[in-house]
Amino acid sequence: MAPMPSFAAVAGPWQTFYVLVGTAAATLVGLMFVAVTFGSSIVRRETSETARSFIDPTFTHFVQVLFVACLVVIPTMRPRLLGALLLTVSALRFADLVRVHRHMRRAQKVHHDIELSDWVTGIVVPIVCYLLLGAAGLGFVRGHAGAFTTLAIATVAILMLGVFGAWELMLWMALTRAVGARAIGEHPRD
Repeated sequence: MAPMPSFAAVAGPWQTFYVLVGTAAATLVGLMFVAVTFGSSIVRRETSETARSFIDPTFTHFVQVLFVACLVVIPTMRPRLLGALLLTVSALRFADLVRVHRHMRRAQKVHHDIELSDWVTGIVVPIVCYLLLGAAGLGFVRGHAGAFTTLAIATVAILMLGVFGAWELMLWMALTRAVGARAIGEHPRD
């Protein structure tokens, strides 16, 4: 890999990208609060593990993108510090993945409704994303210019994973509400 000429010179063209993804992530965090507030009535004790299996990772994906975007646009950021912070975030996200896996296993044991696609998007794809994030962090620590591209790929992947997770969550909430309404003889509202 080519060494990074000047961190400020290489970081400058990425500012707009990180403002864009940071704004998207902040907006999606807000929408998650709204969605969870409106959907809170359908989460019961017996569905709370399943709900947490999908709400927590989706929310933290958006927060991670927002955090990374904030780090990159700090005017005084230095490559080694950014790299160390990205390596820390990657390690923390891997640790959190253990908790997510545990939640998903419990939900599967109780409800038997966690599909293969849920395991892939909940565990496998995040592992790849966190490896990319760690590789970007290592790239910044070592001063490689390609670290910005690796970080951008990881950031977009995590953002899209969060969008997909939010979509799945909204579908789950809608279906749960419709089933609940049918069970008591009501028609679900549009």
